[in-house]
Amino acid sequence: MKSFWFTLARNALLLLSRPIRLPILIFFFAFAIPQILLGQARTPFSSDSATMYLKTIAVDIGARPMGSRQERQAMEFAIQKFRAFGLHEAYILPMRSTTGGYGSSPTNTSSGTAVGVLHGKSDRTIVIGAHIDSDNPDVPGANDDGSGSAVVIELARLLSQRANESTIVFALFGGEERGLRGSRHFVANYARIDNVALMLQIDMANGSDWLLPLIDAGTISSPEWLVRAAYEELGLLGYAGLSYPTHFFALMSAAPGGGIGSDHIPFLERGIPAIDFTSDINDPIHTSEDTFENFAISGLKRSGDLVYRLVERFDGGVPNEAFSKYYLIQIGSLPYFVPLWILWFVIGASLVLSIVVLLWMRRRRVPEPERARIPGLKLFLLMLIIQALVWISSHVVGLIKGDRYPWFADSSGYFILGFVAAIGGIWLSLGLARSMRISREPYRHYLRSIIFLLVFVVLFLNLSVKLALYPAFALIILSLAVWVRVPWLKLALWALSPYLMVRLIFSEGFDLMTRSSVAASSGSLTSDLIVLGIAILLCSILAFPFLLGFAAIRFQSPLMFDGVRMMRWNWVGVGIAIVFIFTAVYLSWQPSYSDKWRQPIRIDQHYDENRGIRFVEISSPDFLDGAVVTWQGVDTVISDKVRRVRLGPIAGLRKSWIRLPESDTSFESRTQYEMVVMLTFKHRPYTVELSYRNPEGDFRDVTSPFVFQQSRRGLIFRWESDLDTVLTIPIAFTVETGSRVQESVHATFLEELEPVEVQLGHSTLIRRTRMTISRYLGPPAKSSER
Repeated sequence: MKSFWFTLARNALLLLSRPIRLPILIFFFAFAIPQILLGQARTPFSSDSATMYLKTIAVDIGARPMGSRQERQAMEFAIQKFRAFGLHEAYILPMRSTTGGYGSSPTNTSSGTAVGVLHGKSDRTIVIGAHIDSDNPDVPGANDDGSGSAVVIELARLLSQRANESTIVFALFGGEERGLRGSRHFVANYARIDNVALMLQIDMANGSDWLLPLIDAGTISSPEWLVRAAYEELGLLGYAGLSYPTHFFALMSAAPGGGIGSDHIPFLERGIPAIDFTSDINDPIHTSEDTFENFAISGLKRSGDLVYRLVERFDGGVPNEAFSKYYLIQIGSLPYFVPLWILWFVIGASLVLSIVVLLWMRRRRVPEPERARIPGLKLFLLMLIIQALVWISSHVVGLIKGDRYPWFADSSGYFILGFVAAIGGIWLSLGLARSMRISREPYRHYLRSIIFLLVFVVLFLNLSVKLALYPAFALIILSLAVWVRVPWLKLALWALSPYLMVRLIFSEGFDLMTRSSVAASSGSLTSDLIVLGIAILLCSILAFPFLLGFAAIRFQSPLMFDGVRMMRWNWVGVGIAIVFIFTAVYLSWQPSYSDKWRQPIRIDQHYDENRGIRFVEISSPDFLDGAVVTWQGVDTVISDKVRRVRLGPIAGLRKSWIRLPESDTSFESRTQYEMVVMLTFKHRPYTVELSYRNPEGDFRDVTSPFVFQQSRRGLIFRWESDLDTVLTIPIAFTVETGSRVQESVHATFLEELEPVEVQLGHSTLIRRTRMTISRYLGPPAKSSER
């Protein structure tokens, strides 16, 4: 192959004239040959094959929530492929229930893990994993994580064609979207888990710019040798894009459960070297737009090539280090591992330096003839004004457009708008400051500044040492700004001091967090105002030390800051207002939603047979004005700025969708219940919740083959998802003498009681029907209870 290229190049050069031959040679050896060699360094991973697998999983099968028939169908498809590739073992490791954890309750399910085992010359095992489930029935999950599953299946085909030293296990986990349930179950139940020496996870393989290495599991991280190998191999393959979002993961390190992660975490927690590769987290994951059409196929080969090379590299063995503790930063395309003891040193140095500078300033302070009253509160009021203008700026565009979240499709222009609003807030604050008696003593401002930052350091340390680095950095730079004597250097250091704190708030995952907050919005005006107020107050508190720091250096070098006075001129304010209006008007012309980012609209139908509740509720985080609602043969246009509309009543049912026949119940002294509950449904329910409540006493001696959540006055059994139309549940429990127990069944269906259609621009519909039926068990109610 190489001789062909060199022969072609030589013949081409012979046809060229001598003056231009040298530049052509330089270009050829500098660019063409490296690209040829890099192209030959790529693996035989077939993007076409992986694309076919992805299409089967995400299009033909579709959404695959935990425990659904579609999830099982996708697992069986993978098992079929594993067997066709000649893998020695191919089976589904069943998971009948999930235990409760952070943000989750014990749930009965029929999920599991599709496992394919390719035996090598040794029992040393490399696990290649992805999760095959999607978030919910409305999410096709093409990117998250049908793409990773497709990569794993194609890697099984490739690696089955070569002789391997290690045994390779291909694992497609269910229940990842419910808290890594499948992978935790696999680690706890896979018979040969002690042989696993390495785990490589592919969670999203989109062809977007970023490919993120997910390395954290609580306080530990993937070993350095594994992370270095990933960067090296991707570079040798000629790919770009491996990028570690340092600030976002530092913020997530403080979140309960780690905030974000994947199926590599249970392996790391067990002491197995593991790493996950995830494409851009700001793609439309966990939405109905996570479709095959919105997926960039090029990412399949990038992720597949990388994992294939890592398997080749470590097939003969892996280093002994199972995990490490460090703070990873990336400069250019190179990773740098900062030991955590250095972070502790920086935090300690920030405390020492700030105290030294504080004592130095105290010795040089000049007492004011008349002390200003509450100077800190006055400056904080100015900070509130600045932050309020920043946070309200997007709402100005929303008022012009009539949308609640005008930035949803593209938020980039709103950073510019917020910056202009901040400049306007500074101009307004400077004008107000003239009428305030603000202290001109630098020491007092610096003292308050370091008190705030020291409090941040202590609070953040309780969450994560990585997080505490951010206010510690600000403390060091701000102290240096006060200490140095060169005026321009003072200003430069002060401008640098808030850098890390700003990057923490506006991190690499900022779009993900803001769009997730929209999905969690309740839709009420009161809650929106409370959230906005909290955001303004919190950001004001975080930014306040830097305003105090500016006041300190401002009054240290008054001559240098004489130019600040020009900011008070009226024409400056007029100019800022013109720029703000122009930016706001331009953004108001941009669409709020698109084919990639659609407005979610929920259609919830509620039916409670006992309480007579029968209505349809249409809701959305954004306004519904302009929506055309078709219900009971009538089209209605919503003209008001509302986010919640109720239709009703729904006609009564001739036959309930839930049938709860007389249970086979036996009583001993009317305190011990032993029964077999047989629930019958008209349609397959998506979720079922069976609850028993007793306001008079405890539940004791509870037994059932199903998992449940128990509290002092209640029992809750949960199932997810896509169950059979008949559910048989043996239950036994004991309650206090004379107690009456309320038995309730709550079921969620994807089918509708009455057809409802909503048409509104770029929107996506989420349909649910929620039905409830209840009854009392035990002795008859007393007359006083009636």
